[in-house]
Amino acid sequence: MGVTEGPDTAAGSAGSPIGEDARGALRRAALGRLPERRRVALGLDGLAQEAGVEQGLAHEEFPGEWDLLSDLVLGAYNAMSDAAEAGAERARAEGVGLLGRWTAICLGVRRWALDHPDEYTLIWGSPVPGYVAPPETMVAGARTVLALLGTLREAQEAGVLDTYAGDPEPSEGMRRNIAPLAEGLLSGLPDQTIARLLTAWTQLHGMVGFEVNGHIAGVAADPEAFFAHTAESMGVFMGLPRG
Repeated sequence: MGVTEGPDTAAGSAGSPIGEDARGALRRAALGRLPERRRVALGLDGLAQEAGVEQGLAHEEFPGEWDLLSDLVLGAYNAMSDAAEAGAERARAEGVGLLGRWTAICLGVRRWALDHPDEYTLIWGSPVPGYVAPPETMVAGARTVLALLGTLREAQEAGVLDTYAGDPEPSEGMRRNIAPLAEGLLSGLPDQTIARLLTAWTQLHGMVGFEVNGHIAGVAADPEAFFAHTAESMGVFMGLPRG
């Protein structure tokens, strides 16, 4: 005797999702796996074999996976900062003004990121689950900020930094964002300038990340010109003098 197929038997075993329920279940399962893409597989024994290094020596160099990851993160931050500082030095050697130096720093970050997309994504992509970066990585990362900050300090000392006194008063929440910076790395700068620098910093990495992740093609026929224009515009936004 044949078995007449009903909706359940046609879809699979009893209790199996059918139709849109199956689609939804598969989507939820797929979304649940996405965090695995952010995991960094740095098993030292496997890497040692791949690199032709004795396992004992590998563990002497890096006692654990996080030690190796910290070394990679520190190297990436320093390399990005080297590129930013090199851009500033080239602009200074060419006699370029403060706005041009700001732009050159940003272009240095972009060029390094495009040449080293995996390293850029390591430090500016999604956090690695379970990993806490040691303080020295933050010091290395701050060098890029300090390069940009140098242009603002020089403009301030020369009396040519526009502080945009007409900006809206920061909200209470925004003041909480500004306060620790005003008491630390950005001390001496007006609150308006600090607020704008937060905007410029996140804009810089938003734009670099947009290009590193392959989203710029449909936006700009000449990505470098677009980036340079935007970086210069952000320098003006920061109050640096033109020319």
